[in-house]
Amino acid sequence: MEKLKKKLEEIIDFDIKDIDTLWSEADINSFEERNDLKLPQDYLFYLKYYGNDYIKEYYRFIPQIKLPKIIKQTQFEIDSIYGLNNDENGLDDKINCYRDILPVDLFPIADLPGGDLICMGKQGDKHNKIYIWFHEINGRNDFLVCNSFGEFIESFKKINEENITQSNVKLNLSDKLNDFLNNASKNMK
Repeated sequence: MEKLKKKLEEIIDFDIKDIDTLWSEADINSFEERNDLKLPQDYLFYLKYYGNDYIKEYYRFIPQIKLPKIIKQTQFEIDSIYGLNNDENGLDDKINCYRDILPVDLFPIADLPGGDLICMGKQGDKHNKIYIWFHEINGRNDFLVCNSFGEFIESFKKINEENITQSNVKLNLSDKLNDFLNNASKNMK
């Protein structure tokens, strides 16, 4: 777990983190039972010692597994990784919030700007694997990106500010919001 700890210490924005709770085995077992989950050791380590974290500004998640061509991005900004603290990034609340939206074999563990989610598989072939769930794609909208939580964390890379271009930044706007903004810009001319 030393490699995982080192990478977490590198990518977490501790200037924003305001809660430093160490969770007990009983707390974590209770969480697993409430949500009918059996979590892997690397994710249990994260939940016990970290959780509810924001990622430093110039770090991006770069999937280890190639995404289909309909996904134009090759790197993703992650807003926050959920944890056991009862705040805006609380895992229990996020699981309950997305329970009826996500496929039954996934649960959310982190979010991207605009409403897409990083999820972990709960069972079967997806168990403990990491997926990106895209809320605006019709049909199949969850895609494997890593084979474990540890691999997910190791996939964060620091990018230079100069490397941020329109081609690698994507805003996820709903059709309704996009139409509204387009009409508003036409009315301003």
